[in-house]
Amino acid sequence: MVNPIQALLNTKFRNKLIFMCITAIVPITLAGVLLLYNLADTMRVNTENEAISTADSLKTRISDVFVTISNVSDRLLQSDTINELINNNFVNRDEYYNYYMQNSPVPEFLEAYPQVESITFYIDIEGFVPNGNFRAADNETASSYWYRETANTDSARWQVISENDEYRLCRISPLKKSDGSFAGAMAVSVNPDVFAEIAGDAVGYSVVFSASRGVVFYSGLPDIPAGTVISDPDNSFGYGVSGSKQIESGTAPLGRIGYTVVSYFDYRNTGNLFQVYAVKPYAFFDDETQNVIFTYIWYIFLCIVLSVLIAVLFSSMFSRRIQFLKNQMHSVAAGNFELKEEIRGTDEIFDLYQDLKKMVDSMQTLINDAYKSKIQSESFKLNQVEAEFKALASQINPHFLYNTLETIRMKAYCNDDKETADLVKKLGKFMRRCLEVKDGMVTLESELEFTKSYLELQAARFGDRASYSIYCEVKRDYKILPLIIQPIVENAFVHGIEGEKANGRISVRVFYKGDRVLIEVSDNGRGIPADKLRELLAKLERNDTSSGKSIGLTNVNKRIKMYHGEQYGLTVETAPGKGTTIRITLPRVVDENVMKRLPEKYSEISESVSAKLNGENTSAKLNGENTSAKLNDENTSA
Repeated sequence: MVNPIQALLNTKFRNKLIFMCITAIVPITLAGVLLLYNLADTMRVNTENEAISTADSLKTRISDVFVTISNVSDRLLQSDTINELINNNFVNRDEYYNYYMQNSPVPEFLEAYPQVESITFYIDIEGFVPNGNFRAADNETASSYWYRETANTDSARWQVISENDEYRLCRISPLKKSDGSFAGAMAVSVNPDVFAEIAGDAVGYSVVFSASRGVVFYSGLPDIPAGTVISDPDNSFGYGVSGSKQIESGTAPLGRIGYTVVSYFDYRNTGNLFQVYAVKPYAFFDDETQNVIFTYIWYIFLCIVLSVLIAVLFSSMFSRRIQFLKNQMHSVAAGNFELKEEIRGTDEIFDLYQDLKKMVDSMQTLINDAYKSKIQSESFKLNQVEAEFKALASQINPHFLYNTLETIRMKAYCNDDKETADLVKKLGKFMRRCLEVKDGMVTLESELEFTKSYLELQAARFGDRASYSIYCEVKRDYKILPLIIQPIVENAFVHGIEGEKANGRISVRVFYKGDRVLIEVSDNGRGIPADKLRELLAKLERNDTSSGKSIGLTNVNKRIKMYHGEQYGLTVETAPGKGTTIRITLPRVVDENVMKRLPEKYSEISESVSAKLNGENTSAKLNGENTSAKLNDENTSA
């Protein structure tokens, strides 16, 4: 009987991957189809229910407003003061004005009911004197459709009235005398702010209110202003009929603007028809759909993750084999060539392991041969370094130079040549400072003093042909790398003003700029030619200290970048015939221990050679003689 686990282990890796993919794709595909089907149906049902519910809610709220307006209108009609105005025929203007001053109830109602915008009485009585809210029914008013309709009925009607190009919903009530004759009409106008407030609560919808058979008296859509007539294509709006329905997407005008439902009703079955339209832009529905789809995408993603987990379970058997092979290869890369365990099976992993064993055997042979060759090469290098140290140790002792310079200085002083004695003193001070330079940081004051000594020596050499100035606003205890200012000053002398005949000047400025410290060395020499400048900038860019006259600048630039970072270093500004400015950029806050943490290759060589030559004595002598040789070279150059 075939073991299924062993059969899976012996299967090709490609077949294993195919099996995992099929395992993951099948449930994801089924889930995706089911979710998309449910998504379409759910969105459709929710959209219809939400829109109809919104329209019905708006219908209920404006109906409450109509009830309030109706109560106000009925109370005014039943008030004694209004009946007194209609039934008593005043004989002169004074009687009318006395009535208006003492008996008008309109201000009280307007103050008590914010739902009412205005109350206007249109009086059709001979000799009537108008005032304020009481107007005479002139020919224009008497000929309007709503006034004529009111004159022919005994009940109040809701009408959309246009006045000064503004449309208002009003409750129009006929004014009857005690004998039943028509005396005019009362119009109670609804405050449009009430409709705006109601419509504002329908979040996400644009609301349109219309009366009769589609005359708009409030609209939240700029394209459908008040006064527009919205037709009823299905003739659904009728007396005694209430209901809700969806407006087809192609129906003008609301159906083309967005998803629209209308809730229509006959107010208290009085024959006053009203319609409430709730419109939501199609783009809004698209956004909602996208959000829901995005949610379901996450659900599908979770299904994919579940499928992947299942695939991982199936692949764990052979993934352990791959992991074992990887560990063996890492062990070989680390230098351990002993492969003790074996991989079982007959698939590609087993073949790779066999090839690894053959490769390890070949590597061991090559390494043994290379190791023997390296031992011979290192032995030759060690002998060469020892010879170099012995040659350096035989050079002149720096203390002998100090004593000799001091003897020369005293001789000059005794011979009353104070200028020569002073120059020898400065040279000795300069050489001692060079020899005392260590690997650590030094203070800015020490570096500036060292630079000043060099400038004084050069000033003595050039005489009136050169002058210098040093300006510093940075704290003197600021820590700085040793020997980074003097090489730049020396470069300014050699390449800037050495060939000039007179008026050569070198300026050293140290100042703060933001979170950095800038050191500028400027000269008024001949400048750097364009081709030389390109060569110099290229060397600074790649930190090339191999050769060339600008090795001092590139050395300084390389040291600064090594210790402080690539954002610091040297920049060069020059103009032919006007001079050159070299700017050193350093951090304002310096980590004094940065040099101690950096790897220094020469210290490793020094320790190796020191151990070979038995002691630190030879290393100290190397430092002294190297510095002495450097000073001899600089003195000769000066």
